Amino acid sequence: MRVLVHEYASGSGAALPASIVAEGCAMRDALCADLAAVPALALLASAAPGLPPPPCGERVTPRDGERDTDFLLRAARLADAVWLVAPESAGIALAHVRALEQAGIALLGCAGEAVELASSKSRTLARLAEAGIATVPTWPLAQAPLERHPAWAVKPDRGCGCEEGYRLSAAQAAARRGSEAAAERIAQPWLPGLAMSLSLRVAGSEAELLSINRQHIAVAADGALSLLGLRQGLALPPQADAASLARRIVQAIPGLRGFVGVDFVLGVDGRITVLEVNPRLTSAYVGLSARLNRNLAAEILADFLEAACHA
Repeated sequence: MRVLVHEYASGSGAALPASIVAEGCAMRDALCADLAAVPALALLASAAPGLPPPPCGERVTPRDGERDTDFLLRAARLADAVWLVAPESAGIALAHVRALEQAGIALLGCAGEAVELASSKSRTLARLAEAGIATVPTWPLAQAPLERHPAWAVKPDRGCGCEEGYRLSAAQAAARRGSEAAAERIAQPWLPGLAMSLSLRVAGSEAELLSINRQHIAVAADGALSLLGLRQGLALPPQADAASLARRIVQAIPGLRGFVGVDFVLGVDGRITVLEVNPRLTSAYVGLSARLNRNLAAEILADFLEAACHA
């Protein structure tokens, strides 16, 4: 079997901040190392010119001027399946998934319907709230009742992680309403508590809780948010019931498959409030196989192969 790993930041050649490229390379390398250990698997990995090559497998490089979706499809035709890692920002992940699905190429990740929903934070949270899951209140920036809370998180509805996210006072958030990007921004009350995430392995209707992670987020002088790093393998108080939450999220969002991340705030009362669902590999994957003494990529691949046998 031949598997292509296409991680957008390291493989597309797009002009991105160095920190994003480094994070992408780390995810790609961790995933490639796990897949390379699978018997009888031939590994291919995309790598943009000028960036460090993957640690193993055959390198596939985009041509000058080649659109990323065209490159992805060209490289994908060299393989039997594709493991895609792409951001929800600007519809990138959805465009890639739809292109692969329309070409009839096997995808080792979430289905297009799940990626489409999860690409919008507001739509995702509305779906989860309908399922009775605690979520952060979310409004379009122009409609947010800013007077109700002293501090707000303002971010793109179709963004990725901390990308273009800010912690702002109510007055600062109100001033942002006049910007050109305001129509694409959402506002959420800044919740007291710890920024955390879940790492899940999803197969069918089952969700295995792999890790609970603490996110270390910095707030710059202008309010800009950035992820400094994370710590894996933490415990939560019993009332959080993270395993049950994981199952309920999978039930609420059809098409979640493979590795899935869930960002949340652990409140001072020990309960979880969901912020977003990431329908893809996240930076929490790096080092997780070693910590658990498992090959997570091999296990997820086996899940997909078993599902294909029963399709």
